[in-house]
Amino acid sequence: MAATFRATVFGSTGATGRDLVAELAASEHCTKVNAVTRREVELEEAFPGTSEETRKKITVCPVDYENLKGTIGEATKADVAFCALGTTHGDAGGAKGFRRVDLDYVTECGKVCRAAGMDHFHLVTAAGTMRSCPRFFSNYVWTKARSEEAILSLGFKSLAIWHPGFLDRGGFTRRGEQFAKWIGARGLPVTDLARAMRNYAEQIARGEREPKAEDIIENKGIRELSS
Repeated sequence: MAATFRATVFGSTGATGRDLVAELAASEHCTKVNAVTRREVELEEAFPGTSEETRKKITVCPVDYENLKGTIGEATKADVAFCALGTTHGDAGGAKGFRRVDLDYVTECGKVCRAAGMDHFHLVTAAGTMRSCPRFFSNYVWTKARSEEAILSLGFKSLAIWHPGFLDRGGFTRRGEQFAKWIGARGLPVTDLARAMRNYAEQIARGEREPKAEDIIENKGIRELSS
């Protein structure tokens, strides 16, 4: 990767994704951000953390995740991809729907990026993801683990796997997270996760960090990178 880079963000309008788009658009090292979405969106509304100037770097790229290869277009004309796709069992209608998004869609994101010649990929899963976890114990953990294995198998030169703990998603707070907040738990702000991911990509671009075929960043490392 050169000192400057172009980025593609999957899940760009979610809690982490929209902050990540804003961070990348504001970065002097990032020259373009392909914001992959499910539909057309207004930049100012979808990415409230951006300015009129930084929005000039953003290109909205609507796709059909059921046919990602056929609809991705020029969104993979980039140097590094960030995958912040994710749902819940409730929103997805059960375990099967959850796996469809968090495993199948994520895997397809990796495949189209690798086929386009991209060498650098970031994947957000979750703290506690263990690849030895059986499905009957936790479909959530099992699915996250399988997505990590699927992306690893594609052979990216640099693969950063992010393991954030309980997240503070702001207006995107999920049901279980609302309860955690109610009892006083403090989560990792998604703004910190987005900043850490941007900083990591910049360090690779500047030659300050050696690319790794697998680099797992846990909550502590995320906080350090976000400072």
